[in-house]
Amino acid sequence: MPVEDYCQRAVSSAAPDETLRVAAQRMESEGVGSLVVMEDGWPVGVLTDRDIVLRAVAEERDPDDTPVASALGRPAVTVAGDAGLGEALDLMKRKRVRRLPVVDAKGRGEGIIAADDVVRLLAEEITALARVTSAQLPVVASAGAEGAGGAAAGLEAPRPKRQVEHYQREVHCLRSDTNARGLAQLMKVRSVGCVVVTSDGEDAVGVVTDRDIVTRVVAPGQDPDGTLVSTIMSAPPVTAQATEPLQAVVAKMGDHGVRRIPILSGGQAVGIVTYDDLLVSFGRELAELGEAVRNEVRHEQLGAQFEQTRQAAESHLRDIGGQIAELGADSVDAVRKELEGVWERIRGR
Repeated sequence: MPVEDYCQRAVSSAAPDETLRVAAQRMESEGVGSLVVMEDGWPVGVLTDRDIVLRAVAEERDPDDTPVASALGRPAVTVAGDAGLGEALDLMKRKRVRRLPVVDAKGRGEGIIAADDVVRLLAEEITALARVTSAQLPVVASAGAEGAGGAAAGLEAPRPKRQVEHYQREVHCLRSDTNARGLAQLMKVRSVGCVVVTSDGEDAVGVVTDRDIVTRVVAPGQDPDGTLVSTIMSAPPVTAQATEPLQAVVAKMGDHGVRRIPILSGGQAVGIVTYDDLLVSFGRELAELGEAVRNEVRHEQLGAQFEQTRQAAESHLRDIGGQIAELGADSVDAVRKELEGVWERIRGR
């Protein structure tokens, strides 16, 4: 599956000499969280909303005087259009990026592909493969088989419902009367892109992200020092209880179009589940699924090989029995050697 067949061809872009204010306004108007920075048709970087927050707002730089080029965290990491999806995902992992500009043989930009796109496409392919495999191969474990067959039965067995408490990670909170500058600086120091907003009683009253700073402060030209978090946060927040099944949290993310959900206990934030957490979990499940399929295939192959060997052995033993009857006791030693050879082949299957 070459990347060029699945990448997004319509790319939101920016020029290196544009200001961050202009870039932020384009992100807001086009509803995107990143822009491919292009120079004469060549991708030279990817500007994200996080870059604007960390390298302009947190550092007290004026977005009207700060060019896009100065906020780029690194040179563009690109992927060739004829590369496979697996290669693209591996490149993202090694370079720690979520988006890759796609280039042609001459290095000119022809699209972009994101980690979410790659995972979704691979999931569709692997799910389809699993369905075909499980339909074509009988699950021997259902007939009482042990060992590899038992592992294969995992394809059919329902998974236990996992609770979101197993996916909690550290959550960062701040008061609603903090200004946007303080929020940006907290995000930079803590290396986070989402903060839970709390009231005086420390109850969670909202959620604010780096994108909120870009679209609600930088793009409209608001003063970060005079803009309170309470005016740009998403409220009330979409939350979950630690006892909820993970499936319910995934459904909430889809229904509300969010990538992060705070986990509450007694009204207070005790953790947070992010889309990235789910990607990691999903990756593990794909690996488990692949291993289950491999075990089932291996079991079926071994079963077929054993049956062939068993039939051959029985036939050979019948022939030997006939030889014994014909030749008598004088041939016992030769028969014993022949038997040893047969059992050696069976044990070596």
